[in-house]
Amino acid sequence: MVMLGANHHDVTLDEVSRLALASEGLASKLTFASPDINGAVVLSTCNRFEIYLDLERFHDAVDLTTTSIAVAAGLDQAFVVDAMRVVVGTAVGQHLFSVASGLESMVVGEDEIAGQVRQALATAQADGTTSPTLERLMQRALATSKAVTSSTGLGAAGRSIVSVGLDIAEQRHGALAGRRALVLGTGAYARVVTSALQKLGCSDIHVYSSSGRASQFALNREITAVESDELVNALANADIIAACSGSAEFLIDRALMETAQKLRGSDRLPVVPIIDLALSPDVAPDVFDFSGADVINLEVIREFAPREHSSAILEAQDIVLTAVSEFELTESGRTADHAVVAMRAHVMGIINEELERIRGRVDAETAEEVAKALHRVSNSILHTPSVRAQELARTGEFADYQKAIHTLFGIELDARA
Repeated sequence: MVMLGANHHDVTLDEVSRLALASEGLASKLTFASPDINGAVVLSTCNRFEIYLDLERFHDAVDLTTTSIAVAAGLDQAFVVDAMRVVVGTAVGQHLFSVASGLESMVVGEDEIAGQVRQALATAQADGTTSPTLERLMQRALATSKAVTSSTGLGAAGRSIVSVGLDIAEQRHGALAGRRALVLGTGAYARVVTSALQKLGCSDIHVYSSSGRASQFALNREITAVESDELVNALANADIIAACSGSAEFLIDRALMETAQKLRGSDRLPVVPIIDLALSPDVAPDVFDFSGADVINLEVIREFAPREHSSAILEAQDIVLTAVSEFELTESGRTADHAVVAMRAHVMGIINEELERIRGRVDAETAEEVAKALHRVSNSILHTPSVRAQELARTGEFADYQKAIHTLFGIELDARA
């Protein structure tokens, strides 16, 4: 198991954004390009870009991954190699379990990351890029996240990047209840932002999408879709703007904001807070020094993100470490799976041959009873050897077990199986 990744702890968010340009279709390219890659899952969020890999061979597959990212994102490979750290073996599980539990987030304990991990797995499953080991890893990470939330209360207040951004906006510009909001984008963050705004009392919410999805998004949400020719007016009438489209181009620049400012009514906030949550920023740099706007981007959110209570973090870390240990123990036992299958297949083959002879001499009901009896006996006999095989695999003594299987049953086991 290998993880290649970059997050807000390692590099700037701008560098994460540049790397994330390679996200689309990356897992498929890797799994179908090399026999060394059994599976790949890409986790790309507003503050991290990570690829989880199940590999046969290490170096060639890692080189292929960094090359593929560089080509897809239009980056120099040296930059990609420097920006992305490589995690191998047991440390992969520990990292992912911590990520899914919110321990590696800008807002510790945030409640969005588990959903993003779940979506990353679902995407990989739909694209056919997972492996059994990767699926078990991801599922265990999600179970660990749930255990952390229920046992520690970490992030129990539903803290997230979105809620922290809105908190900052209210601290600087007053309560948002009764105010008019404009949401740019219709993706996952737009759904979270819209829900959060409604909980804060924003009853007049408009949504704009450069891809034309606003009307569909607004349906059943009691919000208003904004067409392209209405964007300036929507900006002029907004008391808060949440930008989360992740568009390849800036949706808001200074010229657009200056035009909107001229149309702005006296009943609107004099300075409009703009929360830019997109990994690829929606707000152009020239808006930051515009007097009519207060841009609250991911860097600002990271600076003001609250620190969770240290005891809850320590308790969460203990849960993660225990889960990692249990996962590794279970996975090491799977080394014996092929031996157990071979042993059971050998015994069942003998039983089935005998049942075929019996069925020709007795009635169907008797044959069925004999079959059930033989299966019960075989399961009872094979239970202890099966359990013992997994125990020996965990302790590294499986070679002796393989020799015993060959001596007792004449079964040759493929060491690579």
